[in-house]
Amino acid sequence: MAGGAAIEAVGFVGSAGAAVMWIPQAVRVLRLRRSGAVLQGVSPAAYAVAMVFNALLALYGYEERAVPVEVAGAVNLVCATVIIGAILLPRRSAA
Repeated sequence: MAGGAAIEAVGFVGSAGAAVMWIPQAVRVLRLRRSGAVLQGVSPAAYAVAMVFNALLALYGYEERAVPVEVAGAVNLVCATVIIGAILLPRRSAA
């Protein structure tokens, strides 16, 4: 079982990294959300795909009781949702 605990720790560390890697991008997009020219290079389609896959990942983690996977999927889903909202809302109001 010592190997099981070690691989569980690896899963937690990997999931923590996956969960926090999008936070700086979400913060940057929120900070620059009124700078349309700066955000034109950010693809809403890519973040829409990320939303779908992270929702599936979170659901998988929940169903399998894999807390690291569930948390990473949930945090990434929130970040992707914030990013796509910050990109699309200003574009709609400008139209």
